[in-house]
Amino acid sequence: MGRVLTTEMAGSIIRRVREGRSMSRAELARKAGIGARTLYALEVGESENFGLGNYLKLLEILGLSLSVDVDGHTEGIAASTTNTPELPVLELADIWK
Repeated sequence: MGRVLTTEMAGSIIRRVREGRSMSRAELARKAGIGARTLYALEVGESENFGLGNYLKLLEILGLSLSVDVDGHTEGIAASTTNTPELPVLELADIWK
């Protein structure tokens, strides 16, 4: 699994998963309570100060979760309290092909 090292990489995940779910930018932005232009800025790496809370909202809507590597141990941080086993696990290496 790869590492997310830039805001552009984080935004790329959101964009690719959103598109894979056939969801428009406007629809995702509305569900997350943010502007479509703000979401665009995140997706293309222009937003340096998007905020973790907003990013976690997007992950929850898309059925994704976040994990953090702390001293070599990966700790899962669920963006959603519901399990969605029908959603595929994404390998970062696959996203940036």
